[in-house]
Amino acid sequence: MQHIAGKAIVNSVNLEDGEKRFEKVVTLCKKYGAAVVALTIDEQGMTKTAERKLAVAKRIHELAVHKYGMKSHDIIIDALTFTLGSGDEEFRRSAIETLKAIRLIKKEMPEVNTSLGVSNVSFWVVAGFTHGIK
Repeated sequence: MQHIAGKAIVNSVNLEDGEKRFEKVVTLCKKYGAAVVALTIDEQGMTKTAERKLAVAKRIHELAVHKYGMKSHDIIIDALTFTLGSGDEEFRRSAIETLKAIRLIKKEMPEVNTSLGVSNVSFWVVAGFTHGIK
């Protein structure tokens, strides 16, 4: 990060293994002024509902900002979504839950940035908004 011209973005951190790796990465980001992409994964795994995504995002924010001194605008929350194309009934609402989560995250933590790999939801987004789902 010392050799990057401009602001670095580190991809990525999560809480899958608790705080140990998270602390190392976030501490380096703070030291060098980098932003970090934070995935909504914790010790229980990848989150599936909007409420769990929000809870993990809030935990990540709390740790990064209040424990490790990062700025809210240097955190990029990726609320993740499961692939819709699998046809698995368990994941049928995954895009809806993820989009709800992004709204909740932005409402509760307006300075935090968000990101989402739309390849998993792109068909749903086109089909869903065409059919008036909001």
